[in-house]
Amino acid sequence: MRRPWLPALAGAAAVTAIGGGFWIAWLAGALEEPRFTRPYLLASGASLDPQVLNAGQASFTLYCAPCHGAGGDGCGASGVTIRPPPRSFRRGLFKFSGSSPGMLPTDEALDRTIRRGLYGTPMLAWGIPEADRARLEAYLKTLSPRWQHESPGRPLEISGDPWKGREQEAIRRGEVLYHVVARGHAGCSTCHPAYATREAIARMVKEVPGAKLELREDLYRSVLKESEYPLTCDEAGNPKQMVMAVPPDFLFDRVKTAFPIGARVDGKPYTREGQRLDLYRTIAGGVGGTAMPQWKGAIPEENLWALVYYVQSLIARRGTPGALEMAGAPEGGSR
Repeated sequence: MRRPWLPALAGAAAVTAIGGGFWIAWLAGALEEPRFTRPYLLASGASLDPQVLNAGQASFTLYCAPCHGAGGDGCGASGVTIRPPPRSFRRGLFKFSGSSPGMLPTDEALDRTIRRGLYGTPMLAWGIPEADRARLEAYLKTLSPRWQHESPGRPLEISGDPWKGREQEAIRRGEVLYHVVARGHAGCSTCHPAYATREAIARMVKEVPGAKLELREDLYRSVLKESEYPLTCDEAGNPKQMVMAVPPDFLFDRVKTAFPIGARVDGKPYTREGQRLDLYRTIAGGVGGTAMPQWKGAIPEENLWALVYYVQSLIARRGTPGALEMAGAPEGGSR
């Protein structure tokens, strides 16, 4: 079968091979006979055309295999040095599914991650043409048997923002929701760093009915959490040691799904409203395979949006003198 994409792929591989011989092995795999000769059926009822899948495999080899591995196991030649480590598509686990944690991603969420990349990580926005991206995303669904047995989760419903025009009020509410463990509150500081003094948190707790003062000793550091993602692979390319995830410190770490305001995302300037929308998706939906839960349905929508505003206010301070001041312990060690 004639494959018109091979000359372009061969040229790209030949150029890249100058900087790394591993491209030769990937190209050899791409030159094999087409893997797919019949439609591939998914649990959702979709039937993937073999020509689409073979073209998608070529795109995967070109764009994704260096890090994610030729077989999608997350153990590519350059992926072993990358942190966070590349996704293993064989397991069918995705952090940002656009649905509930642990569910297969919606087409929209999968496309958004590939189209935009993940901020602050080696997962770049590759600028893959839309048609090629659609073929690539179809091919990804053949790498894990989950897609043949499970359908993607129900898309996350995004409610209207109830705090428009009341940003400072939302931030004040969000600060309490972040630091206090109580019904209707998130208590994010049990895993993420706290950003208020112990005295201030104690005052917040007194104002919330039924709340208890729960302050861990290392209150101003993130807590290491287990995840379901592989850190290393064995000689056969199988996932071995698992990643210990570190919840981000919003004053210093980059949030993977929230880009800097003013950056060009999807071909246009990224706005504060767009950043809030992306933060809502992550906080509401949770992060699959990690300890970050789904907060939508667990706390009222008004509180969920207030939490979004507060986290956004922290991100706005990232890398500024104000961040250092906010993170520093005051005299007397009360922080």
